[in-house]
Amino acid sequence: MMFPGARHFLISIAGAILALLAAPTASAAGFAPGSLCTTLAPESESAAALVRDSDRWQCNGARWRIDGNAASFVRIDMTGRAPAADATLNTRLTRFGALWITAIGTDGSTVTREIAHDDLRFASTSWTMRMPLPRLESGAPVQAYVVKVIDARHKGLLSDVEIAAAPDERAVGNDELLLAAICGLMLMPLALNFAIYRVLRQPFALWHALGVFAMLMQTAVGSGIVNRFVSLSLTQICLLSSLSWSLTIIAASRFFDDLLEPGMLGKRQKQMLVAAVPWVLFWSAYYNLAGGPLLSSAASIYYASFLPFMILLGWTMTTAAMRGSRTVWFQIVGWAPLITMGVVRIGSMLGATDTPMGLMSAQHFSVAFEVLVTTLGAADRFMAIKDQRDRALTQARVLESLAERDPLTGLYNRRGFEERYTRLVLDGFSTMAVLDLDHFKSINDTRGHATGDAVLRAVALALMPDEDTVVVRIGGEEFLLLLRGRNGAERAERRRQAIPARIAAEVPLLDRPVTASMGLVTGAPPMRFADLYRKCDRLLYDAKAAGRNRTEMRTFSAAAPTIGLPPSEPEQNVVSLH
Repeated sequence: MMFPGARHFLISIAGAILALLAAPTASAAGFAPGSLCTTLAPESESAAALVRDSDRWQCNGARWRIDGNAASFVRIDMTGRAPAADATLNTRLTRFGALWITAIGTDGSTVTREIAHDDLRFASTSWTMRMPLPRLESGAPVQAYVVKVIDARHKGLLSDVEIAAAPDERAVGNDELLLAAICGLMLMPLALNFAIYRVLRQPFALWHALGVFAMLMQTAVGSGIVNRFVSLSLTQICLLSSLSWSLTIIAASRFFDDLLEPGMLGKRQKQMLVAAVPWVLFWSAYYNLAGGPLLSSAASIYYASFLPFMILLGWTMTTAAMRGSRTVWFQIVGWAPLITMGVVRIGSMLGATDTPMGLMSAQHFSVAFEVLVTTLGAADRFMAIKDQRDRALTQARVLESLAERDPLTGLYNRRGFEERYTRLVLDGFSTMAVLDLDHFKSINDTRGHATGDAVLRAVALALMPDEDTVVVRIGGEEFLLLLRGRNGAERAERRRQAIPARIAAEVPLLDRPVTASMGLVTGAPPMRFADLYRKCDRLLYDAKAAGRNRTEMRTFSAAAPTIGLPPSEPEQNVVSLH
């Protein structure tokens, strides 16, 4: 007879033996359930042979290694997990030379599938790619999947592997809508920069447009949203991503230099910003072309190559801020999240964390924030430059007006008029009159120069310049009228006759009316100003000699074809008006 306690003990021993017999082979070989392990091995070695020795694998710590002369292996333990029927292997989107996936069953059976680039599918909401899994013909449960990679360009391909169900490619989720909205938001600053350049012709607008375009490209490609609209290969996607970062650095360095106010940066800083262009192009080419023994460090060196630019950007921003730049604060605020995120990613890539951090969501929002804030900075600088230009133009117009206008009457002076004379004649101004006040000197002598100035201002009002009448103060009390239209002579005479009444109204208590004499030529052919003025002046002399307060007028019968030729003869109709 067996004691109840002994019976329970034997049952427990039997259960333990059965559990050991039923335990997965790999776990018994030293792999922890659910572990993710990696190793390097010769390219000729198979995954099935490699998993038999667990001592060759690293399953903890900073372990993700790439070697251009060896293959990288990753073992994904599936103990206690049954992959879905449509499961795929997902990992970080990275270029590679060749890749195989081996499925190992609990019964020891294996099957290997080589993954061609045509087998890859790319996510539309993340920087990931997925590939089909091999299926065991024996039907046994999968104990582990082993990924063998040759010439992986980024160790994120190893660290980010996971087995997951394939997503529904037809469904459009909130993440895609948000990413599309971010990309759409960047189109507005792109258009704004071209508008700024069209107005001011400032190069910083074009550099910022290039930077916005590069960041738009990076967001569209890096987020995967581009895969919704365009079918790209793995190589094309990776090259577009690195190209977009290169263009971002190039545009940022040139934009920053051209945007800031003059004197905010030193000569050496400007030279270093220019040097950033070949620097980033070299390291981008190195990352994309490195192979063999250089491959293992290509990604780390490429990431580290961004640090000098970040330091340079921080140095120049600090210098500009200390020198009182207003514009630089938009750059400081805009770049702060992106630089912070970049430093974390670079540190992670260089070994600060066990696995390289992607931080793609943080990147997309940092990029969008940078574009928004730096666009505000560009718009603020645009308004400042436009205001400076408008004030300069206004000042130039004022100076021009002072140079060509008579300060007492506001009429054109002789210099300002002669510069416009040829154009006015071609526009149809064919009647010229030269007018002189009668006995004006006596007003200055008896009433003083202040009264004389008031009389001259009243004459300017009486002569009434308009779109068909140009009035010029030649000097002293002498004025000139250039008129357009068939009734030019009549309009000039009405203005002359209006002078006494206007002076009497503007300057009271004069002891006599102030009249004017005028010499007028109408229907004149195009000729030099000096020639036509001489004819009018001769007629004015005749009017003075005939008793003053009258007009001597001469009409031409025909016109010479070009300016500078003498007038056609004969002249006719010499008329006196008084």
